[in-house]
Amino acid sequence: MKNILSSLFLILTYSLSAQNDTIRTSYKVDLTGVLNQVNGSTRTTLNFNALNTVKWKKFESSVSTDYQLVSNDGTNAVNDFTVKLQPKIVDEKYSVFSFGQLSSLESKRITQRFEGGLGGGIIAYKKDELLQFNLSYATLYYNNNFQDLTNRNGFRHSPRIQIYGKNEKSKLSYSTEMFYQPTFSNLNDYILRTKSSVGFDLNKKFTITLLYNTWFESYFIQDAINDVKTFTVGTTFKID
Repeated sequence: MKNILSSLFLILTYSLSAQNDTIRTSYKVDLTGVLNQVNGSTRTTLNFNALNTVKWKKFESSVSTDYQLVSNDGTNAVNDFTVKLQPKIVDEKYSVFSFGQLSSLESKRITQRFEGGLGGGIIAYKKDELLQFNLSYATLYYNNNFQDLTNRNGFRHSPRIQIYGKNEKSKLSYSTEMFYQPTFSNLNDYILRTKSSVGFDLNKKFTITLLYNTWFESYFIQDAINDVKTFTVGTTFKID
């Protein structure tokens, strides 16, 4: 399935290239981590995020990969991978989007999770590059296959709050976003995720990045880790 998503994105990129030479592409890679050693015990935390975006007029499509590792003395407590494809239409004050993503989540004891949906968003507030506040809502279908061979599927609400900005004088960038995803049938059955970052630009391509992630799921099976919080430091590399 990951190969299918990647192939669709490549086909789309090629077809757009044939139509118009004003297509813009960008690449962004975040690599952050922390290594701690206390009384002979080693704890490693690693976050890797890659984003490839293609823009053509009001159309925009992106493929992203996210990987998170938390290891205690060589034993993985968190070993989670997600690949996501998201095409959307972007106007000055609103956007309409769809998405599909596949995940393998060792921390949640999920061998495969599929999520796909439709949604839209608005720019609620904007002040130059200093601050932008976005609101969006999506309806998504999910299908979870757990390691204990149980299966859960259904529909979730997915509202999102996103705040970000940049101060050119101080070469400082900042962002935070939050997803709250309760099921249609039970608001107490939900996923809550946040991601906050602060970046210090070294130049146009490299940034020193501080990253704080949280991930909570109210439903979990035995031996799963339903509440994960990580703070990491590293670099961001961008090509526009």
